[in-house]
Amino acid sequence: MIKKTILILLFLAFWVSTLSAQKDNYLKSTNLKGNTLTLTFKYKVDNVKFFTFKHKGIIKYVYDIKNAVLPHTLSIKDYKYAGVSAFKMGQFSKNYLRVVIESKYSNYNTYAIHGKNLLFKLPKVKKAKSIIPKGKGKKIDKNSPRIVIDAGHGGYDIGASHGKIREKDITLPLALKLEKELRYRGYKTYMTRKTDKHLYLYERTDYANKKKGNIFISLHMNASPKRKHRNYLYKGIEIFYLRGKSKRKRYADRRIYTGDWKKKKSYLLAKKIKKSMLLSVRKKHIVLDKGVKQNNFWVLRGTKMPSILIENGYISDKYEGRRLKTNAYQNLLIKGIANGIDRYFNKK
Repeated sequence: MIKKTILILLFLAFWVSTLSAQKDNYLKSTNLKGNTLTLTFKYKVDNVKFFTFKHKGIIKYVYDIKNAVLPHTLSIKDYKYAGVSAFKMGQFSKNYLRVVIESKYSNYNTYAIHGKNLLFKLPKVKKAKSIIPKGKGKKIDKNSPRIVIDAGHGGYDIGASHGKIREKDITLPLALKLEKELRYRGYKTYMTRKTDKHLYLYERTDYANKKKGNIFISLHMNASPKRKHRNYLYKGIEIFYLRGKSKRKRYADRRIYTGDWKKKKSYLLAKKIKKSMLLSVRKKHIVLDKGVKQNNFWVLRGTKMPSILIENGYISDKYEGRRLKTNAYQNLLIKGIANGIDRYFNKK
């Protein structure tokens, strides 16, 4: 009788401990492959509550997983997928682990439970089409205008940053796209850098002068300062050109080029490009015109040819920063810059 009672107690203890263990259903791993996000748990998944809500144009797809527990070591925030602006996951309560998929697209509600695995099916989103038309493009010859393209910052010089968005990670792909587009249109192009490497400012201007460029374009991204000014909107496109003549003829061991001819041509180039950029991006987005301004950046003073510096947008702005990373928006920027160059050289 005693042995029987002990066996029953042991069985009950095992049964209770099993129930307790399954209640704390720890997430073991995550994986994003193709268009499927998979979460693997220690035990079978009980059930999932699903709902959506919209906030500032973004649809939030929310999945509450019953009796699931999130270890501190696991996260899905670094996953990237076309059309998804953010993957989020957190312990919503003691009884629920919450997964949120943020997107402007619909049909993210498809999920399936397969034992210990919870699968989220993400819709296949078409990638933005290249702005480069098919074919060889216009012929490039000795009379073709020479354009020097400068991707701002690079290497250990990341430029401006906001969260995980870094200026150098946008300027380089933007510059490479601009080079392809301009070559298609029949221009000779030269890049100060084609990889993620650091260049001193004088190396950029020395290169432009050596290649005898007709114009020099430096691509950059803006960001708001830590101490913001009231009544100033930190968003939009602005372009800089040379401030004016300088009493100094040299800086360190480099000559300074600040003649009236260069200043007038630089202003004309800036005006043409800014107008074309706004016409292009405003077809699909609301973008502020921050104007054409003067400055004495070294790349504007150290180049012999007309030169401008383009601040393509503010990475510190929630919506503009997100757009600047996308192919679709970069294509609009590139088309606008290229159209402005055409107008400067009277090709349009």
